[in-house]
Amino acid sequence: MRTENPPINESIREISNCSWLIADKLVLLRQPSPPSDQPSWSDGKDSFYVLSEVPGALPESIPLSDTSGIKKVYDAGGVSAVWRVGEAFIKVKKVALPNATREHVTLDYLRANRSLNFDIPDVHYHGEFDGRYYIVLSRVPGPTLAEVWPGLDDTARQNYAHRVAITCQELATWKSNAISGVDGRELPDTFLNKLKAEKNCDPQHLLNNCRELGMDCSSFVFYHCDLGPGNIIANQDSVGIIDWETAGFVPVEWIRTKFCISSGMDLPVGDEDARSDWRRLVSRQLGRLGFVEIADEWLEWWTA
Repeated sequence: MRTENPPINESIREISNCSWLIADKLVLLRQPSPPSDQPSWSDGKDSFYVLSEVPGALPESIPLSDTSGIKKVYDAGGVSAVWRVGEAFIKVKKVALPNATREHVTLDYLRANRSLNFDIPDVHYHGEFDGRYYIVLSRVPGPTLAEVWPGLDDTARQNYAHRVAITCQELATWKSNAISGVDGRELPDTFLNKLKAEKNCDPQHLLNNCRELGMDCSSFVFYHCDLGPGNIIANQDSVGIIDWETAGFVPVEWIRTKFCISSGMDLPVGDEDARSDWRRLVSRQLGRLGFVEIADEWLEWWTA
């Protein structure tokens, strides 16, 4: 029997063709109907996945087989991983910032307090143990913008950029008096730290950095902070937005600046110039809406 947790990217192991072990703590079953007292979701066909705690002794398990219906869709090794499980995603992430706002808290805040003009995932389950954060999120129907981008004409691309810019503008009407997550805890956007500095997302530390950069710190506005094309669900009449783990309140200049400086929001294919098309389009749309950026100042500060 194992005495240590499996690596993060091996967090899900197979017990049988209809049962799986997650992090040696949880059992996932596929069955004909969902119970009323446990997290569950559709497998996209005629059955349901049901999540519960390991009832007793740890069952024998093996690595996921190639024939398993559970597929890994993202793998950052020992840092984070994501699996598609029917009509949901299971995300596992190393807790690098213990005091940061958790994604389920932000999503609960959005659901409970706001009228939204875009789709977001539902939270089926969340848990934290052994220095790892686990969350099960519903799949927002539709392809990602990254997937459909190559087939879009210029008008459609401009339209998506405009819709995202308008969404940023609407979210920015939500205000706070601190650089933080929605619960006042740390905002895990490490771009607001210097490249060579220790990663410190304490609200006061980020406030000092933003003042040093010359940003307006009289109040702070809500921002997703990671609106790359892989986090935009592209439907003809609506958009969805996923991956809210870095969302929170920031100086208003940070909205457009983040699009200017973060290559993590690039398109996944093409040469270096083509991959940044999405960021450039959104930045221009934000400029038309009156948002300013401090990309040059940030780059000088970041690399000093």
